[in-house]
Amino acid sequence: MDILVIDDEPKMKDLIARALEKDGHVVKTGGSRSEAIAAIDDGGFDLVITDLKMETDEAGVDILREVKSRSPETDVILITGYATIEVGARALDLGAYDYLIKPLKIGDLRERVRDIGRKREDSPARNAAASGRPLVFDDIVVGSNPKMQKVYEMLPRIVGTQATILVRGESGTGKEVIARAIHRASPRREGPFVEVNCAALVDSLLESELFGIEKRVATGVDRRQGKFELAAGGTLFLDEIGDMSLATQAKVLRAMQSHRIERVGGKEPIDVDVRIVAATNVDLERAVAENRFREDLFYRMNVVTVEIPPLRERIEDIPHFVDHFIARFNRSAPRKIEGVDAEAMRILQSYEWPGNVRELENAIERAFLMARGKVLCPADLPEKISGGGGAEEEGHLFTLPAGGIDFERVERDFIVQALRRTGGNRTKAARLLGFTRRVLGYRMEKHGIAGDEDPKNG
Repeated sequence: MDILVIDDEPKMKDLIARALEKDGHVVKTGGSRSEAIAAIDDGGFDLVITDLKMETDEAGVDILREVKSRSPETDVILITGYATIEVGARALDLGAYDYLIKPLKIGDLRERVRDIGRKREDSPARNAAASGRPLVFDDIVVGSNPKMQKVYEMLPRIVGTQATILVRGESGTGKEVIARAIHRASPRREGPFVEVNCAALVDSLLESELFGIEKRVATGVDRRQGKFELAAGGTLFLDEIGDMSLATQAKVLRAMQSHRIERVGGKEPIDVDVRIVAATNVDLERAVAENRFREDLFYRMNVVTVEIPPLRERIEDIPHFVDHFIARFNRSAPRKIEGVDAEAMRILQSYEWPGNVRELENAIERAFLMARGKVLCPADLPEKISGGGGAEEEGHLFTLPAGGIDFERVERDFIVQALRRTGGNRTKAARLLGFTRRVLGYRMEKHGIAGDEDPKNG
């Protein structure tokens, strides 16, 4: 690999360079942010290794940002003297492959570099993008969406840490799938994965569910372990963390900080060894501002954040999801479905998907069961999605001519009219048509309506 090493300490810089050159790498060195930027502009580096603190406290972070803005595929390792989890989390959030703590162990650095070399030789994400095939990682369909590609590239860097992970996204986007994938790829994979839905239980029940209960609390109640104890050595998944009451939040925070809990009605502290992954569809920043969520717990939970985009922002990945679900259903059913016809796929990519991936999965399962042929067609899809149903169920805005219509032409005409009426403003045009801006862009591309086309010339 071609490697750039940046450090303002000449001895350390030369030590790293010599060690990596012995491993067969081509190494260039620099001693400042400006030298690093000049070298990066020349391009061609597979990896940048930089000290965090040089002429300024933020020099290494600045270099990391510059690398990722100029060459996103280049990996970065930060070397820091600040042995705190916040520093590491910040580096990972900004796109670093990893960070190492001073005093630096050259053996550890060489091992990280070897890991990067192996990753670059056989990157599933790159191979999938090059072949046009969908990438499926532990039941996570990554596809070609840039945001999901970023999630996939991030996962290998965070699964091996003990950092708390917060998975954010709308309901149905697959937050639990991400949490399970993190557990199965982590050093805790042999331990249990224990899930708690914080929105499904009233506060008093949630507390006993999390921390357990002593026998003497109530007549007829046996001593029972809580989820913190049951997840010992593994991962505790706190789903819908944003719906937890402030009182329970305080106890969860105390457990996270001390690694100890007390059962309801108990007096003896119990040591717990768990890695926490939390998920929410709530705007936690707003909840903190409105005093509905503790600020200290938010920062404790938000060490590493994984953002899952809604399906309406991933319409290019819908064919990948459909193929994935059909393949899964084919494995457990006597009949086999070969795919989806073009019109059914057009309908699937035009729908807004308020229930996200979960709703799409349910729709494909229903279509799979209802299909009359080997290829799914619009008639097999739920009426809510296909637009089926009679006038008795809902009124018709337009009357279908007896001879039928050219739907593609009608759709294109409406899009052009909306663009003309809004002076080419896509956001306003999408609002007029009831689309998201992303869906409008997809349909404009489908109909050959260029982004820079004058809508007046329709």
